[in-house]
Amino acid sequence: MTSAPAPSPDAASPRPREGTLVAAVLVASLIGAVVAFQGRVNGDLTAAGAGLVVASWFSYLGTLLTVATILLVTGRTRHTVALLRERASWWWFAIGLTGIPLVLSMAGGIPLVGIAIASVGAVAGQTVAGLGFDARGIGREVPLPLTVRRALAGLVALCGLGIAVVASGHVEASAWTVAGIGLALFGGGALLCIQTSGSGYLTGVTGGPFIPALTTAIGGMVGITAVAAVSWSVGGLDGMTLPDAGRWYLYLGGPLGAAITVLTAWAVPRLGVFTLTLSVVGGQMLVSIMLDAQRTGEIPWPTVAAAAVVCAAVTLAMPRKITAA
Repeated sequence: MTSAPAPSPDAASPRPREGTLVAAVLVASLIGAVVAFQGRVNGDLTAAGAGLVVASWFSYLGTLLTVATILLVTGRTRHTVALLRERASWWWFAIGLTGIPLVLSMAGGIPLVGIAIASVGAVAGQTVAGLGFDARGIGREVPLPLTVRRALAGLVALCGLGIAVVASGHVEASAWTVAGIGLALFGGGALLCIQTSGSGYLTGVTGGPFIPALTTAIGGMVGITAVAAVSWSVGGLDGMTLPDAGRWYLYLGGPLGAAITVLTAWAVPRLGVFTLTLSVVGGQMLVSIMLDAQRTGEIPWPTVAAAAVVCAAVTLAMPRKITAA
């Protein structure tokens, strides 16, 4: 990510007032809630007959169409096209590919292990990767050193993932399946940090979150279309069926993804990758547990324990005083 000229600190990472920081934390918590709902919608579409790849393809298509519609309605189309022609680099689009593993893992894993356990895996990956990104100053104006306290927070988050995997006897999937899904979600969460930090940088470069949302959606759409094409060529889409119009809500993963992308691009320059991830955790875990309880009528203790351990990691790693990214 070196081909685009770096903006000055004042232009790219303005130091927000305390009220703006509080707003950014609240927005990040909202992102977490939307992530949980998107995972549920995409998982239900997968289970309804669309399959993992097609459900993910519809999610990316919906995200791209939603962002494009917003740009069109707000009259930003001409400015966006001109800016992309003059300044866009290949990596503006390529970072959208790093979100595909998490989308696929969430859509395929949630029907098997539930939203809360899936969220623990994704959050653990984002937490550990966020530590490294902030230590290198990626997504922040000022790097955050990898202190013992922050490293311990990452280890505690990994313990939460371990609890979810080892004590997952309440799910129908085998322990090996749960472990595999957990590792896939961990890796997907870690890769997502590349997109998060890149979107934050582009927000400073372009002056707003909508162009980063558009370029990452385009890159992701190209990537998931390639995955779908390969899957179709080997017969992986045989027997796929789509829910009818009466279940239209199963196709809302795309608009929810657009909200996540735009809000993340706005919040990460203000909070940094790691702090953003920590702020997302609260909303994500709370809504995940509520959705699992609504689906099964109960909340198994491993889910609660895993969520509690991850939240403890959040508390441990949260800086004593929030600073601007």
